[in-house]
Amino acid sequence: MHGNSFKNETDLDNLRQKIRAKRRAISKSQRYNSEKKLLNQIEEIALVRKARRLAIYLTIDGEPNLENAIREARQRGTLIFAPIICQNTLRFAQLNEDSKLRTNKLGIQEPLDQIFIDPQKLDVVLTPMVAFDSCGTRIGMGAGYYDRCFDFLAPKKLLRKPKIIGVGYEFQKVQKLERKAWDIPLWGAVTELGFYRFKT
Repeated sequence: MHGNSFKNETDLDNLRQKIRAKRRAISKSQRYNSEKKLLNQIEEIALVRKARRLAIYLTIDGEPNLENAIREARQRGTLIFAPIICQNTLRFAQLNEDSKLRTNKLGIQEPLDQIFIDPQKLDVVLTPMVAFDSCGTRIGMGAGYYDRCFDFLAPKKLLRKPKIIGVGYEFQKVQKLERKAWDIPLWGAVTELGFYRFKT
């Protein structure tokens, strides 16, 4: 775990670069073992097991691969949705086993068939992250797509669905991140070592 407090944009940019480089540098054997443990941790989360509509992400930049979690969810009859960048925000489209994919402007794969769902109708969102802290503050790549998409989950708005769960490796946990007014906190975070439930 990184021990410093990260507040200004320079600190955050440096943190992003450091963690992303470390994430990309994980060996194949380390990644395989960590992702196997991570799948077990995800499967232990009751809300994930019970979800009827689960949003996932398609891996880029060394992020943990969710293929096995997606397969397990489909076997339970869960509907899977993947993010699509639309202008300045995200929308979520159904992802089936035979869905064709395209690569967007950021190099991320997206479903070609865009059967969208209202994000408020999702039960659980497994979201990528670059770093998170013990209060549930998350930083991603810096574009703010998830924060804008799930603005309706801001603490003052009282809506509590879907539950946002960050997915990452244990080394992505830091001591303290400054939460900006527009940051949507995580409901929980899961790594290869365990599940963190936050007070949001």
